[in-house]
Amino acid sequence: MEQITSSYNLFIDSSMGHNSQSKGDDYLVNLQDAHPGVNAGEGEHIRMSLSNFSMAKNFTDVNDNNNAFEMVLSSNETNAEASVSVDLKLDNRNYSTVTELAENFANKIGNAVIASNINALSTANSTFQVTGLSSIQNDKIITFTITTSGNHELQDRNTGGIFGITIRLYSDESDSYMLLGGDRISGDRLGSTDTATSINVEVPTATTIKVTCLYPAQKSTTPFLYLRAPGLLNTNIETRGLRHPADTHNSDVAHSDILGRAVVESNDWIQFTAQSERDFFLDIHQKQLNVLRLRLTDSKNRLIGRSQGGNTASGTGLSQSTLGNLCFSAVLRFDIVKTKHVHHLETQHHVPNIPARFSEGNVPIKIRE
Repeated sequence: MEQITSSYNLFIDSSMGHNSQSKGDDYLVNLQDAHPGVNAGEGEHIRMSLSNFSMAKNFTDVNDNNNAFEMVLSSNETNAEASVSVDLKLDNRNYSTVTELAENFANKIGNAVIASNINALSTANSTFQVTGLSSIQNDKIITFTITTSGNHELQDRNTGGIFGITIRLYSDESDSYMLLGGDRISGDRLGSTDTATSINVEVPTATTIKVTCLYPAQKSTTPFLYLRAPGLLNTNIETRGLRHPADTHNSDVAHSDILGRAVVESNDWIQFTAQSERDFFLDIHQKQLNVLRLRLTDSKNRLIGRSQGGNTASGTGLSQSTLGNLCFSAVLRFDIVKTKHVHHLETQHHVPNIPARFSEGNVPIKIRE
């Protein structure tokens, strides 16, 4: 049976870190100077709980973690005149509708087709128009037609064409397959002659390209922010989907450093308040807690809004998490919990139930007459 012997609240504001290594979303707290300190004795352990979390949503829904896709203009013949693979990115911002997102997607493809000059494309292909976006709101499945001002010289792979166009969404690099509604492609980059594709691309005529995604699109891929406490030995576990896609997974679950998560439900604030004492907690194996690291990630254990490092999730500055406004506030609770599982005997030594008159030293002596 558990018994809480003492409790502490730790109030955190990560905007002004004392430690030079601290950032607004990767924060270090030195607990050595705290009195009486966070310590557990024999038969006790430390339980850390998330009581409250709050931060401004200072990152965009479409960002470096979900904006990337590849467009391949290639031939399925070995003597092709040319082959081009173009890495494209959606604009990083909050899209008010799926139609607005689809329009940006279409413009990226159209501009890339015009700029590629693939297979001696006509120089007359200097403009294009996008049509068919109005029907997207019915089922949220992105579909549109790109019409070029000249012959794009592409062909339809689905009808035996040689020189075609392919769109690929790599899940190890980006969550764009979730955002746009396509099949993910795992593993290393494919070669230009491979046929793997994430969405349907048709070439009805010499001046049109029709793109149709497979599943409903979504405006964001970050429903939660995760607060992690790296380096603490604890009892929590997580499924493989919550680890970075590039990590090696030997089983369906693994040790977890997730302390809690908060719903991203608006463009202004992200907040969480515990409804009980054990909504989110970590039972820590360490007897003494001297340093605590708190790190914010998305569901794939990546830095917020940025997959390649750096200190900025959104904006033109370079120091959002060190000098800017990418930070959070939180309240953590530490409970020192005593359990019945102890490592030494706590009961009294056994005392035989013998009447005092028969105990040693109280045996009467019979005197001979």
